[in-house]
Amino acid sequence: FTKLPLRLKHYQLFRINKVVPINHLIAIDIIQELSKIYEPYGVKFFLTGGQLLGAVRQGAFAGRPSDVDLGLIDTHFDKFYKNIHLIKKNFNTIPIKIRFDKKEFKISNPDFAIIQSNVKQWTQMEDSTFYQFATDRFQFVVNKMMMCQRQMVIDIEFFSLKKINDKKYWVGNSPNLSNIFFSYNDLLELDTIRSYDLKFNSPQNPEKYLEAVYGKNWKTPKLK
Repeated sequence: FTKLPLRLKHYQLFRINKVVPINHLIAIDIIQELSKIYEPYGVKFFLTGGQLLGAVRQGAFAGRPSDVDLGLIDTHFDKFYKNIHLIKKNFNTIPIKIRFDKKEFKISNPDFAIIQSNVKQWTQMEDSTFYQFATDRFQFVVNKMMMCQRQMVIDIEFFSLKKINDKKYWVGNSPNLSNIFFSYNDLLELDTIRSYDLKFNSPQNPEKYLEAVYGKNWKTPKLK
């Protein structure tokens, strides 16, 4: 019964002999709500991580997602952060545990100047916040189903422009994934992709990203 309101809200996802797993349904609901709230401000989220992997590979999210993987280019993230109060207004957020000295945190990469300006604003806040910045992303936790404590981490990875061999690319800030980048138009003009027969924003040419993150065998699902 606790899941029924969410299933009724997304009644179009009912299939004969097939029910969308509840974690997938929660992820779908969060992505759709975020897009609806922030698109009027010129903010366009796009799928990354397991959500993008599953959408490209099988038209559904991969695995049993415990988080929502999204991306934003830095200018869109700037607009998102300036309207961060809309998260508290529209979602039931859970306090996040920050395991480092917030005041000492910074992004040193000069290509991430727009992100760093937001980080600086965050580190100067005396009060605790429901979100945190990490090396290459922004995170917060929501509880979509109060009765059964269905918590979901929202991971928003940010990408900034960088010149490589005189060409512009969108790059992430993760030191462990330095080979992950998108061509200039891949994120400037987003594509759409179908997952569960619903439309989501996607980078153009996502295959290179998926190979960099998941390896050359990314097309083969891991059954475990």
